[in-house]
Amino acid sequence: MTKAAVEWVINGSGGSPHSAIMGGVGSGKTRTAVAMLKAIRSRAAVPFLAFDFKGDLGTDGEGKGYGLDKVFGATVIQPPRAAIPLNVLALKSSDDITITESAVRFRESFARLKGSTLEAKQKSALTDAVETALRANEPCELYHVRDMLRQVYAQRNMTEDGASAALEDICRFPLFAPTLSPAEFFSQSWIIRLPQEVPEVSRGIIVNLMLDALDNYLNSLPDAPMEDGQHRSLRSLCVIDEAHRILGSKLPSLSSLIRMSRSKGGAVMLISQSPDDFSGEKDEFLSEMGLVGAFGSNAKPNAVNRIFGKGVALSKLPTGQCVIKLRGEEGSRKVVSWQKG
Repeated sequence: MTKAAVEWVINGSGGSPHSAIMGGVGSGKTRTAVAMLKAIRSRAAVPFLAFDFKGDLGTDGEGKGYGLDKVFGATVIQPPRAAIPLNVLALKSSDDITITESAVRFRESFARLKGSTLEAKQKSALTDAVETALRANEPCELYHVRDMLRQVYAQRNMTEDGASAALEDICRFPLFAPTLSPAEFFSQSWIIRLPQEVPEVSRGIIVNLMLDALDNYLNSLPDAPMEDGQHRSLRSLCVIDEAHRILGSKLPSLSSLIRMSRSKGGAVMLISQSPDDFSGEKDEFLSEMGLVGAFGSNAKPNAVNRIFGKGVALSKLPTGQCVIKLRGEEGSRKVVSWQKG
């Protein structure tokens, strides 16, 4: 290990703007991620969207927390106490193909919720319900989908099941209010607090649908311009803290954002506990990350070696040190991320 600083250009030509920071409890992963976010904000007025499962990225009522709401000028929302002001089911156009694509996408996101596995009949019923709701309502809200699903089930003599019960639970709370279009919403900065007291099904559908909406929005835009021919303009910075809560559910929108949003000015940061968290993903999208860093943890050797190379042992890392891998470099390296005092 040398005293040379490590530089990662988030929007450099030919690079990747995405990152993953991992580490056990108390390892300093969140502290490091917050320092990186502050450095990004000091150089670019990029809109910021954070999913905060611990509730400490912003500032609480006692002035505690990491204060990213102040850094980014972000609005902090904790549903269902307050509805997220996003038309989350907005359509890019009203033609039949777009409506069907949107219905299938909703179905696939819904199917990733815990306890809502869909069989063939349920898939057909939900897809038809979403299509009909989207055609009949502008803006279309979740309760429109629920009401239409009730009708479809009644018409087909289907009894209540896990899928319909999950949608009923989702609609018990006003999670979204279609106040802002995706363009309006994602041009501002937000911290979405999703602590443990928020019902799991609510947390799941919020993350799934908002990532869908962000992916749809970004990929509907022309490519972001290249400033000075070397640095691509950033349009969106999406952060998922405690990302292990959603990793493994194979969210198509998360994979799409990581694989497709670079040219659109999108950047994704995942903060999680261990390389093991990524083992259940269908896509090896860690290979698409511009920067991957891991602090001390008891991660399985196979997961660590797959990401950082053979011989790396995270369990032996001293406090404040991490192993990083930059895209395009063959090997990994140890760095001092922070020091006490």
